Amino acid sequence: MARVTRYLHQSGFVYRLTHRCHEGRFFPRFSKERDQYREWLRIGASRHRVAVLGYAITSNHVHVVADVEDRHAVADMMRLAAGVVAQGRHRRKGDEDSMWEHPYHCTRIEDGRHLLNCLRYVDLNMVRAGKVGHPRQWRWCGYDELTGKRKRYRIVDQDRLLGRTGFSSMREFSGFYADSIERALLDGGLERQVWWTEAVAVGSKEFIGDVAKTCSYRRTLEKREFPLSGPAPTWIVHEPGVGYGSDMEQKNSLPRR
Repeated sequence: MARVTRYLHQSGFVYRLTHRCHEGRFFPRFSKERDQYREWLRIGASRHRVAVLGYAITSNHVHVVADVEDRHAVADMMRLAAGVVAQGRHRRKGDEDSMWEHPYHCTRIEDGRHLLNCLRYVDLNMVRAGKVGHPRQWRWCGYDELTGKRKRYRIVDQDRLLGRTGFSSMREFSGFYADSIERALLDGGLERQVWWTEAVAVGSKEFIGDVAKTCSYRRTLEKREFPLSGPAPTWIVHEPGVGYGSDMEQKNSLPRR
């Protein structure tokens, strides 16, 4: 259950973790299951001392953005939340099938604007899916915490978030973040950006170059530039032939330019 994925091998970085349900099944499908997952994610983050910066719990997968100091602690946190919810389904339904794909996928994210883009992309997940018109309408994501609306039973580590994004206070961050969500909705920038879930790393050219060096023991890694709006382009590094869903299957879901 939620074992350590191979690219979560260095501490001191932010990672976006994506854990999908087995064979695309809808789980956690019901609000009670999503409530349970969120609560056990909160408990797991506290118990294993993992700094969570953002999250989204959907009907067939979850995203967690974490500042990783101990990759095994992250695996324990993910295992706890996924395991408790799966066991509850098994007890209620008598369903012994696997609930989750293994392992989860992880993407290393550079601090600053790349992390902000990642958090925004995660919170807009269910808007892109057409389930809600605004992330505030999907209570199983980090939007309410990141904008100061949720005060109790928070999951997000605010101190670590400020340190990674460069803001001086949560009030300053929350105002900026809420405005950036509104701009994304007005600009129609809701297209799926495959690099967030299928790349080994996302960031500046220098950042992904450093990541590629630490993964040099793997097969050839490719670097690619995505000229998004902003002061500088986004770069990704990925492993050709390997996509999320299997660490070893021959897949290549990143489009070539």
